[in-house]
Amino acid sequence: MNDSPAEPILTQEALRLLERFHDFPGDYIFKVIGFGAEEFTAAVRQAAEAVLGPLADAGGQLHSRPSRGGRYTAVSLEVKVVDARQVLEVYSALKRVQGVVVLV
Repeated sequence: MNDSPAEPILTQEALRLLERFHDFPGDYIFKVIGFGAEEFTAAVRQAAEAVLGPLADAGGQLHSRPSRGGRYTAVSLEVKVVDARQVLEVYSALKRVQGVVVLV
């Protein structure tokens, strides 16, 4: 872990916690809820692939399902990540997806 003074304290803390509670490299699950259906799911895939490359190459699986009323779509993305920094990079990319309501 690079604890350079220029790196924000919150980023350092996030990296520390990820490294404490997860084994790297390894599987990691991202859950994203947002507005829309197919377009939203495609945008989530595109954002993740911008960081990880093709999901199939990253051992990834993407599942989506609409909410009961159809207003929201829940997307689960399970991928292999190399380290905690890569997790934060994926979160950063997913935050920029239009229509995101919840990201865990």
